[in-house]
Amino acid sequence: MKSKHIFAINLFGLTIGLCTVILIMLWVKDELGINRYHAKVDQIYQVMTNHDNSTGIVTIPYTPAEMAEAMSTELSQVEAASAVSPFVEGVSFEQGGIKMNGDGFFVDQEYFQIFDVDFIAGNSETALNDINAITISETLATKLFGSPQLALGKSLDWQVFDFQNQVEVKGVYKDFGNLDVAKPDFLLAFPFFKNMLGNGAHWDNFNASATVLLKEGTDVAAFNAQISDFIKERQEYSNVSVFVQPFGDTYLYGTYEDGKVAGGRISYVKIFSAIALFILIIACINFMNLTTARSMSRLKEIGVKKSMGASRGGLFTQFITESLVLTFFALVLAVLAAFVLQSLFNQVTSKSLSLTFQPDVLLLLVGVWLITGLLAGIYPAIYLSKFKPVEVMKSNIKGSFGELLARKGLVVFQFSISLLLIIGISVLSKQMSYIQNQNLGYNQAHLLELNASGIAPNQLSTYLEETKKVPGVSNASSLSHPLVGLASSTIGLTWEGKSEEEQVKFENITVNMGLIETMGFEIADGRAFSPEFGEEDKKIILNEAAVQTIGFQDPVGQIVNLWGEDREVIGVVKDFHFESLKEKVKPAFLKYDPGFAQKVMVRIESNDQQASIAGITEIYEKFTGQPLSYSFMDEDYQSLYASEQRVSKLAKYFGVMAIFLSCLGLFGLAAFTAEKRKKEIGVRKVMGASMISILTLVSKDFVALILVAILIAVPVAWYFANNWLQTYAFQTDLSWWIFAGSGVVLIVISLITVGYQAFKAASANPVNSLKSE
Repeated sequence: MKSKHIFAINLFGLTIGLCTVILIMLWVKDELGINRYHAKVDQIYQVMTNHDNSTGIVTIPYTPAEMAEAMSTELSQVEAASAVSPFVEGVSFEQGGIKMNGDGFFVDQEYFQIFDVDFIAGNSETALNDINAITISETLATKLFGSPQLALGKSLDWQVFDFQNQVEVKGVYKDFGNLDVAKPDFLLAFPFFKNMLGNGAHWDNFNASATVLLKEGTDVAAFNAQISDFIKERQEYSNVSVFVQPFGDTYLYGTYEDGKVAGGRISYVKIFSAIALFILIIACINFMNLTTARSMSRLKEIGVKKSMGASRGGLFTQFITESLVLTFFALVLAVLAAFVLQSLFNQVTSKSLSLTFQPDVLLLLVGVWLITGLLAGIYPAIYLSKFKPVEVMKSNIKGSFGELLARKGLVVFQFSISLLLIIGISVLSKQMSYIQNQNLGYNQAHLLELNASGIAPNQLSTYLEETKKVPGVSNASSLSHPLVGLASSTIGLTWEGKSEEEQVKFENITVNMGLIETMGFEIADGRAFSPEFGEEDKKIILNEAAVQTIGFQDPVGQIVNLWGEDREVIGVVKDFHFESLKEKVKPAFLKYDPGFAQKVMVRIESNDQQASIAGITEIYEKFTGQPLSYSFMDEDYQSLYASEQRVSKLAKYFGVMAIFLSCLGLFGLAAFTAEKRKKEIGVRKVMGASMISILTLVSKDFVALILVAILIAVPVAWYFANNWLQTYAFQTDLSWWIFAGSGVVLIVISLITVGYQAFKAASANPVNSLKSE
C-alpha cells in the first residue's frame, strides 16, 4: 500500500513473464508428447533407409513393400512388424447412395500389436485379418452408417485411381488425437496395396514404410549393425543401408545429414524453452532492480528492526517471503491470463492446447512459482539484510562497485537477449518473404488442386474436358501427386553407360495430357506429351537435374530404361521445386499414365474466381455425387513452411514481451539511479544546469549499457542466423541493415523508457530534494 506503483510494476512484470512461461510450457509439453503416448513406445522403431547417391546420402522413411514381412520372419529381435503405405488422400467411399472422400493408410494386421488404437466396435485381433477388411474412424462410421455400432459387419465400396474393392467393416476406432501426426479416416489391409503395386513391389522400389516392435532388452546399436545390409543382401548393386529410429523421435528428430540425425523440430522446442527461461529471468531481473531501487525508502525500517534485535537471517526470510507472496499473486493472475489467451494461442500454434490442473501440471506450476520467487527475491534479500543499523540510521549507505556492476550487467543481459530476438525475427521474416517470392519453376497463382479419385478412370478425360469449358477456366489436367514434397521415388531408371553399382534415386511423377501446360512448366528442350503424336506411354520427360545427373549432352531422342522397359526421352523441363527450398532440386522424370494421374489441377483466371469455382463444383458433383473439396496450390506450397511461419509468429509475440519486460527493467534501474542522485541533480539545478544537461546526465550511462548489449548480441545473432540459413539450399542474405536497424530500434526504445525517468528527475523542484528531514 505504501509503494503502490512499484508493487504494481513488479506484479505486472512477473505476471507477463509467468503467463508467457505457462503458454510456452503447454506448447513444449504437447510437442514432446506427439507420437509418444503408445504403451510400448520405448520398443517401437521406424525403419529408415540411407541412399548413398552420387549427390550425397539421402535419408527417407520409406522401404520396399516386402521389408516388414521379411524383418518379422528373419530377425529374432522383432516381436512384430507392420508395413504401412504412404498416406493415401481422397479415397472415395460409397455406401447406400452416400458418397464421401477419406484419407488413410493400408497397414498390416500387426499394426494393432504395435500401436494403441482404441476400438469402439470390433477388436484389434480381427480388424484387418482379411484382404477385404477395413477398419474406419468413429467420424467416418457415423457419416456413412449413422453410428459406429451400425457400421460393424457392413459392406463398403471404395475406389482410388483405377483400383476399387468391396470390403467389410470389421472395426471402428476412436478418432486419432492431437498427439498423432497423421489422423487416418480408415485403415485398409496392406496385402491389397501390394496387389495395387503389382510389379512395383520389388526391392529397389521404396513405396511403403515399416515399423517394428523390438523385444524388450534389444541392443538397438547391435540391431542396427545387423540390419545395415538387409536390402543389399536381396538386391544386387543396391546402395541402400538400413537402420531404425525410435518411433517417438520421428516427429521431433526428422532432419538428417550424411545419414545421421541432425535435429528437426526439436530445435524449435529448445529455442522456445530457452525463450521461456530468458523471459522468466528478465522478469526476475526487473523485480531485483525495482526492489533495490526502492530500498532507500526501507532503510529506516531495516535499521529500526535491527536495532530492536532482528537478525540478518530473520530479515532475509522476511524479504524472501515477500517475494514468494508477490510471485504467488503473479502466478494466479498469470494462470487466469493463460486461460483467457489459450484460444488465441491455439490459433497461432494450430494446436488444441488446454491448461488442465493435472498432477504433473500442478507440480510444474509450483516449481515455477518457487524458482521464480527465490530467483527474484534472493538478491534483494541479501542486499537489504546486510546493512548495518548504525550506517542505516546515519544514512551512511554507499553502494559497492560490485553491486553497481551486477545491476548494470543484468540490464546488458536483458537487452542482449532482446536484440537477439529482434534480429532473429527479422532474419526469419526476410527468409519467409524470400521463399514466398521465389520462382518455383511454375506459376502457383490461381491454380486449383482437387482429388478426382471418385471419378472412374474411363471418365476422367471427359470430366477434364467439361471442366475446361467452365467460364474462367484456362486449362485443366491431372498428375499422380501434389508437387509439395517427395511422394514416389525409384532407383529403377537406367541408361546406356550407367554402371550397375551406381544407384540414383529419381522422383517419379505420373502425368496426364496438358499437365505441363496447366502447371506452367517451361520446356527447355523437346516437347510435352501430346495426343498429336499418338501413343505416349512409352515416352518420358526429364527435368534438368536428371539430365545433368545422367550426363546427356543431347537428351531428346535418347533411350532410357524404366523398370525393364525402354522409353524415349521426348523433352526436358526446366527445374521446378517439388520440395521445400531447404532442398536442392532432385532428379525427376514425368511419365504419361492417366490411370494413375487423379490429382486434378485447374488453372483459373484471376477475375471472378468464385463463379469459376462454382462451375467447377457443379461438374465435380455431377461426376462424383460428392461435395467438392479443393485447395489453392500456393496455399499447399506454403504448408511446407507451416512450422517456420508459426515459429515466426510466436517469436514476434515473445520478442515483444521480452523487449517490454526489458524496458521495465531499464525503468527500474533509471528509477534507482534518479533516486540515488536526486540531491546531486538538485544541486546542479540550483547552480544553473539546463534541462538538456540533466537529461544527458541521467541517460548517458544507459545508452552506454545498450551499446555494450549491441556489441555482445550482434556477433552471436549473426552466428546463429547464418547457421539457420544454411539449412536452406536457397537462402536470403544477411543484410547489414538487419543488425544496424535492430540496434537503432533498441536504442530508441531504451531512450524513450529512460527519458521518462530522466525528465521526471530534471523537472523536479530542487527544494524538495535538498531540504533536510
